Formats: sequence, C-alpha cells, structure tokens
Amino acid sequence: MKTAALVLASAMMSVAAPAAACTLCHSPTAMGVRHQLLQHDLARNAAAVAAPVPLLLAMILFAAREPRRRRAAGR
Repeated sequence: MKTAALVLASAMMSVAAPAAACTLCHSPTAMGVRHQLLQHDLARNAAAVAAPVPLLLAMILFAAREPRRRRAAGR
C-alpha cells in the first residue's frame, strides 16, 4: 500500500499540467503586460523602477542617524 501511494505521488508530481492551468499567467492581460514591460524598452522600464531606491535608502539612513530624544524622568 505504501509503495502504491509513493508511485502515485511521484506520477502526480511529474505531470506539469497544473502549472499550465494557471489562468493568471496565460491570460491575454498577462501576456499584454509582459509585452508592454519587456518588448519596448527594458532598460528604461528597469531604470524607472530602480530610480526611487537611492532616495528611499537615503531617507532610511537619515532617520536612523537622527539622535533619539530622552524622556524626562517621572513621565
């Protein structure tokens, strides 16, 4: 019984049909989005996505270096 279950499980895992059934990955909308992002100008789109990262990191660094205020005793 255990061997039959193992054989059945390995047969089920080897089938790639569930991955091909993904409606999000293979929809016309998903294909259109991939076309718009990757076909026209990948470098420009990647730069637009990465542009705010240095500013965000600078803001985090600025906030981390700000001196902390101590509370007054008794409050």
